[in-house]
Amino acid sequence: MMAWRQKPVLVASCILGLSTTFVWSRYYKSAAFERPFHLSILTFFFAGLALPAYAKYIIHADSRYVPLSDGSPSTKTFLADIIRSPLRLRSLSPSFALLLFCAVARTILYWRTIRTIHCSWDGLQAFLPFFLAIYEFLELRPLRLPRNGHDARERAPGASALTRYAVVALLWGLAATDTLLLSERTTGAICPASPRIQRFIPLAQLVALALDAVFISHVAKLRQGGDGQFRTWRLLGTLFLTSAAVLTFLTMWSSFNRANFRWNILLSWLTIGDLIVDSLAVTMGIVSGVHLLGYVHPTSVSVLLTISSMFVYIQWRIRDGTMIKVWSNWWGLVTGVWLFLGAGILLHLGRAASFQLPSSSGDGIISRNRHGLFALVAFLLVLCQTLFMSPGGFRPTPAPIIANARRESDAWIAGAGKSKSLEAAVSEYRRRYGVPPPPNFDKWYEFATSVESPIIDTFDQIHADLLPYWGTLPSVLRQRTTHLLEHPSLSMGGIIVEDGKIDISPHIHGTHRWMMDVTKDMLEPFARWLPDMQLAFNLDDECRVSVPLDRMKAYSEEGLKARARLASKQSLLSFGGAQDPPWDKDYLGADESIWSEQSPWFVVRSKRQIFYEWISPTCPADSLVQKYRWWNRKAECLDCSAPHMTHGFVSNWTLSGDLCHQPDLAHLHGVLLSPSAMAPSHTLFPVFSQSRLYNFADILYPSPWNFGEKVEIENNKTIPWDQKLNSIYWRGASSDGFAIQGSWQTFLRARFVYMAARAKLSVGAKSLFNLIHSRRDLGISSLRSALTSSSSPPSSPSSPPSQASQTPQRAASAENHLALNVSFVGNFNRCDERNCAAERLTFYGSLDAEPPPSLDFQEHWRHRHLVDLDGAAFSGRFLPFLKSESLPYRAALFRTWWEERVHAWRHFVPLDVRLGDFWAAAEYLGGPGLAEADAIARAGREWSLRSLRKEDMQVYMFRLLLEWGRLVDDRREDLGFALKEGASHE
Repeated sequence: MMAWRQKPVLVASCILGLSTTFVWSRYYKSAAFERPFHLSILTFFFAGLALPAYAKYIIHADSRYVPLSDGSPSTKTFLADIIRSPLRLRSLSPSFALLLFCAVARTILYWRTIRTIHCSWDGLQAFLPFFLAIYEFLELRPLRLPRNGHDARERAPGASALTRYAVVALLWGLAATDTLLLSERTTGAICPASPRIQRFIPLAQLVALALDAVFISHVAKLRQGGDGQFRTWRLLGTLFLTSAAVLTFLTMWSSFNRANFRWNILLSWLTIGDLIVDSLAVTMGIVSGVHLLGYVHPTSVSVLLTISSMFVYIQWRIRDGTMIKVWSNWWGLVTGVWLFLGAGILLHLGRAASFQLPSSSGDGIISRNRHGLFALVAFLLVLCQTLFMSPGGFRPTPAPIIANARRESDAWIAGAGKSKSLEAAVSEYRRRYGVPPPPNFDKWYEFATSVESPIIDTFDQIHADLLPYWGTLPSVLRQRTTHLLEHPSLSMGGIIVEDGKIDISPHIHGTHRWMMDVTKDMLEPFARWLPDMQLAFNLDDECRVSVPLDRMKAYSEEGLKARARLASKQSLLSFGGAQDPPWDKDYLGADESIWSEQSPWFVVRSKRQIFYEWISPTCPADSLVQKYRWWNRKAECLDCSAPHMTHGFVSNWTLSGDLCHQPDLAHLHGVLLSPSAMAPSHTLFPVFSQSRLYNFADILYPSPWNFGEKVEIENNKTIPWDQKLNSIYWRGASSDGFAIQGSWQTFLRARFVYMAARAKLSVGAKSLFNLIHSRRDLGISSLRSALTSSSSPPSSPSSPPSQASQTPQRAASAENHLALNVSFVGNFNRCDERNCAAERLTFYGSLDAEPPPSLDFQEHWRHRHLVDLDGAAFSGRFLPFLKSESLPYRAALFRTWWEERVHAWRHFVPLDVRLGDFWAAAEYLGGPGLAEADAIARAGREWSLRSLRKEDMQVYMFRLLLEWGRLVDDRREDLGFALKEGASHE
């Protein structure tokens, strides 16, 4: 006779489950959840409107629905309900005030957690059923469930029943949280070792859960109480509207701060869209949840919520191949089985308090235990899904990627130097690039062959860099170059080439003068073959030119047209014509007042996030950066790394630098989060830089740091591979960016050093039950020991390394045992006082501790595995690493002039800047893949000694400047090199 109520309950359950699943599937990539106040205000507003409207429709549309009352007539006018509203509100004011407090306080705690999400614990939401059971136990109130036509009071579960439920809920919460800990894929974001509020974020999460439990319990009490149901819905609607008003007041009050005002008011269209979509989804969940709470026990609703969220998380981990590794360990399998079985038991135990169809006394054992049976079947299905859908299997290795990279590299090297004569080189140039070579190409070919350059034909980097500049008039390029040199405050160094001679612009800071001196030395051997020109070199580490995509496409399209006109010319001219207007030289004689001149085309963006202002505009509309915003600095973004990774390893190094599909990197690199010195422009200025981000348009040239041999192997002496320590070695400074407002906690170098101290955690050690112990052992003390040690003497590579490699890193006692030797050195300088102290406390153990001293750079060559990480720009030590016969690992977003000629997995090991792939790659190449590691190290050394010499840098620079000299010439569409008929050049 109660079948009429079954369908709405089932529909509401489905809506609640689906809405929860939808919200959790978008949780990390929606901009809405980064703004808890905005999301809560909008959700509470929608819920406040939806609840009374829904109740009015349900109550008046369903004649079989009889509201709970003390026997008064069921028909009530809407007007009478409004008249009695103040009296009801006064009688229910304690509950109203409590619920209002829970809603507002819960939003504030969530906001606090989001701000320091890297200090939070995943999976704590699984304890919601436990908190509800505890609260119900403390109240022990009778539970009233609606019946068809009358109030039937049922006896509340006894203390023993609630105790059993609470125990099972506690164990289930532990299993769920443990599963998340075992399978977490983190970026290594650091929760600082300090007594600040960040350390109490897990406590705030638990308090928020307790507030959720109180809120749900009291809503259930109102829904299952004896008062009229319509006015209960009205009361809840008023509650949500009031909560929205209170939160709006708090938001407006905080907007008196300028930074808060920008955050609260200036919303992007992406953010607005996410807020609307997710607030509507949460509102649907609230309405369906409130409906369910009138018929089922609140613990059952909480189980449905947590099961939905856990389902989404497990699907994530199955897709990225993590779950199969967790369940291949006995402890991970035990927690996985209990995760499913415990959910079934909770549903079974909550059956007595929930609406159920009548069961006959003759039910068999299967019927009585159907929830547990369904749970086991669900686990088996998910386990099968894990086995068959996990990418890479149980233990994927980079071996297939290495084999493919070897073939591709050999093919590239063979094609890059196949031309053996000038005629062949000219012909190959025309075939590749569709235009004739620049004037004096024969002089370049002669120079390249005289130094035995292995690369004659492939200079795609130069042509890609210069293509958009073909879309700009030569006179504009000359004027913009002059503008750069007229404003030395932009930190630009000038090189002037005139009549085959080279001069340096006088307006250069003394600390950077050496860069131009070295650049001049690089150009001297071929200067007589260069046309007159002026060049502006970026003296800062950070890149400078970021052009929005629409403008960049327009430049490139015009450039292709200009090159097509050049390709059609039958007769070609050489350098030598006059330019109109000529190169401006007035700034060369300017006095010191020139330093005060400020350029309107460049803006200072130091110590602030640049991603959404300088990266997003360079990306297409269908890129992930334009589709969603990954705000969780702690969690890896699977979709963001998928385009350039295969089975957990970088398989496309070039694509790994493209930020357009990686919105999560906005928080994971110092130059994107808080650059030390950033003064970019959205205008296409011809700036020559040593390195650049993929999405910038600076012109790459060989670094003076490498050409000047600032860091090299002394006397070219290397240690043979079999005599090196089988250890990972890194020493350096925290130079990624300027640490302010905790930004250092996600800098690349800081994350690497912190993760190195935790790298030896086994699956069991990552368990929740070892969490406190592990954090104690791998916290300040272990970091301190790792930072204050040195390695064993090179004469005895098998002897135990220093204390740093033993705690928590252990000595390489066997050939295939990989040790770690990683640390910062020196003081932390790129930070404000507060953040410097936090870094020192986290990495050195105390504010008074002496920082580890810098070691001789030659110490690197004694270790097999050398890590190269971006600093404020590219790392200048990578080329020496290649020549050392050690195995270089490179995690970088900055790209340099030699990217096309040095190949990932053939000459070095590429790393994703999230660093999640490093430990798997290092364990393989330091153990079962040791022979492949040796082969990569030897190939890198041999190729670098052939293609990355100082002479190779000059070959590249010579060709680059010939191309540039043609670009800035007014007759560039007539300039080119053509072979004389009958001439032969070998």
